[in-house]
Amino acid sequence: MRLEKLRQVDLNLLIIFAVIAEEKSVTKASARLLLSQPAVSRALQRARSMFQDELVIRSSSGFELTLRGRKILQELEQLLPKIAGLVVPSVFDPKKERSSFRISGPDNVCIALLPHLCRRYTTARYKVNFDFLPWQADAVDMLERGKLDLLLHIDDGLLPSHFSSERLYREDWICAVARQSKFGDRLTLKQYLAAEHLTVTTLPSVQNIPDKQLAALGVKRRSSFRMPYFGAALSCLPGTELVLTLTNGMRQMVERNSTLRLVKAPQELRPFHFLMVWHPRLTTDARHSWLREAMRQVSALGMSGHHL
Repeated sequence: MRLEKLRQVDLNLLIIFAVIAEEKSVTKASARLLLSQPAVSRALQRARSMFQDELVIRSSSGFELTLRGRKILQELEQLLPKIAGLVVPSVFDPKKERSSFRISGPDNVCIALLPHLCRRYTTARYKVNFDFLPWQADAVDMLERGKLDLLLHIDDGLLPSHFSSERLYREDWICAVARQSKFGDRLTLKQYLAAEHLTVTTLPSVQNIPDKQLAALGVKRRSSFRMPYFGAALSCLPGTELVLTLTNGMRQMVERNSTLRLVKAPQELRPFHFLMVWHPRLTTDARHSWLREAMRQVSALGMSGHHL
């Protein structure tokens, strides 16, 4: 890009010339530009000097463009809107513009939010596509490298400090058991530790939140069966005395299943928050601003159905 000559150019002269050419009058141009007539006249003289052409000449109908002036105006009619687009914040309209978003998160947050996202944005009115990728150990690195637009992540303080994030909603813990199991409506910590657990670990070799919280209390639950998906774990409960600890956003899945029932978790298992996380290079992008607002709205819808 050759900028040496451009650095010597007063780009404001291009705007003033374009307005004079459109209005065919210094007086009208000065009113439109909110400048004095002498200032506009001086700017026209400087533009003439810069282009080494009269640009406009007087005629019976006002100013008339020279051939050079007409060519410059034609170029400016294409150029100035593009320049304006660079400095004026753009607005993304998902009903007119096609766009795809790549998102990743554990299945419990996806179960809480995706149904609302699907019901709201998979109609013919919207031209957006959502590509949800499996939750994996390198998800943070994928966000760093631009392979993801958004992460749905727990607020555990372990994310890179330069990432941007926002709390979406608070999650509480509940327990699911087989309907015919021996458990009452609430588990004390003692009962919880005495039970056999079906444990969900969303990432290999990464301790999940309940186990972290129990470890902080100096205790550990018994688990003979471990898997990566909450949805699959629910189907394993009927006919057993296993306890599955899951997030409240999955409550409806349990309530709709006649073979299961809910049990209140020990109060020692504390609530946590889910975040949406993005790279700061996307913060001012119009598409991404729309995506974040969409996630806020579906999060509010999802949490309106929570009850404890």
